[in-house]
Amino acid sequence: MANGTKGEVAFNAAGGGFTLVYDFNALCTIETELGIDPDQLGTISGPSMVRSVFRVGLDAHHPGLTDMEAGRLIHDIGMEKAGELIATAFKAAFPDAKPASAEGKAQRPKKAGTTPAR
Repeated sequence: MANGTKGEVAFNAAGGGFTLVYDFNALCTIETELGIDPDQLGTISGPSMVRSVFRVGLDAHHPGLTDMEAGRLIHDIGMEKAGELIATAFKAAFPDAKPASAEGKAQRPKKAGTTPAR
């Protein structure tokens, strides 16, 4: 069963249940294996790239699926639905993503028990 608080999105295809999730490991795979900067994920296009990103999202719960197998699932549900699932899973995985600070630098998380410097 998919856990929405962990960014998991469940769907049915090809007579079975599947779970899509884009956790930190998936982001690393997308960056290293597919050569996509995580900041560019909103601009993925082309059937082969969608298929590969879909497969990476399945890997946490369905390890070992190939691009061909992921493509068969996409064929079953439709490319539009696959794109919606990818978008939903990314949004669910990173609901509290904050933009960089006003200076354009990423902010570091505060250590527990510390107060901000003035």
